[in-house]
Parts: sequence; structure tokens; C-alpha cells
Amino acid sequence: MMQAAVGLIVESGLAGTTLAAIGERAGYSRGLVTHRYGSKARLFAHVHDTAMADWIMRVQRAVGDSSGAEALSHVVDALYGFIKEEPDEMRAMYLLRYASIDPGADFRTSVAKAHKAQRRDVQRWIEGGQKDGSVSTEVDAPLMSELFCAAVDGLIYRWLVNPKIAVRSLHELLKMEVTRAFETELRR
Repeated sequence: MMQAAVGLIVESGLAGTTLAAIGERAGYSRGLVTHRYGSKARLFAHVHDTAMADWIMRVQRAVGDSSGAEALSHVVDALYGFIKEEPDEMRAMYLLRYASIDPGADFRTSVAKAHKAQRRDVQRWIEGGQKDGSVSTEVDAPLMSELFCAAVDGLIYRWLVNPKIAVRSLHELLKMEVTRAFETELRR
């Protein structure tokens, strides 16, 4: 069902994706998806959360025990891998994320929890770099984590709008800029 939902979200958009169509595409009865999820909003929350779980697993595997700029570089590499290996899953997840800014979006709580967790993890990696000396204690970890998350979201947005964008080069540039920002602060 997840694959069918992702495919329909990417092809038809959120408004054009119905529970019945997902059931049909997945080879189930039209009512099974409704029975399982109850509503389109609950299904969308499930799709977002499942894609997010995949993303978190990739990031945790890539980051391991690293911290500071090294950890954030691994995050950027994991992001690039996710775009290349699961572009439809990434597209569906971000279509849902961007739609969650609508005050009426019933799945926005799911997205807000994911954003909070991402910022928390990035802040933890920056603070880990501060503890091991690879990141200056002058760096405002909460603010830098927000900036990093915003840069990643912006890069994904640009790729969604223009899939031909030089996404690999942009990922490499983001890694260089993060490293440079931390090194600049250490030299001060």
C-alpha cells in the first residue's frame, strides 16, 4: 500500500490521491485502505512517517558516532543518497511536508514532530563538535541547527521544482560551507 500511495501522490498530487485509488493500485479492495487508515489524513501521516523513518535510518547509519561538521557532511551525503535511490519517496514526503503549512492539514502534527526531531539531532551533533573541539563554542548550536535544516529543506525544494538542477554539486557546496562556517568560528 505504501508504494501505491507514494506513486499516486507523486503522479496525482495530494488532492488527486484517493483511498480507493490506492487500494486499487495496490491490488486490494477499494475499502481496505479506508478500513486500515480511516481517513486520507491518517494515510498521509503514515506515508510521511514511513518515509521519515527511512530517512532517519539512513542518517543514523551515515552519521554513526561522528559529530560537528563531519556529522553534518554525512547527513548531506545521506540526503543525496535518498534523492538518488528513492526519489519518489522523497517527493511524496516533501509534498506532504510543504502541504502541512496549510492550517487545515490534518497531518501537520506528524510533520511538526519530524521537524523538531531533525533540529534536535542536528543541534546534538553540533554540540558534540563543541565538546570535542571541532566546533567553536561561539557557534549558536540551536540557531545553526535551524539554518542547516532550512538549507537542506531549501535544497530539496529546489530539486523538486527543477529535477535537472545540479543537485550533487549543491550537496558538495553545502558540505563545504558547513565545514567552513565551523572552521571560521574556530579561527576567531
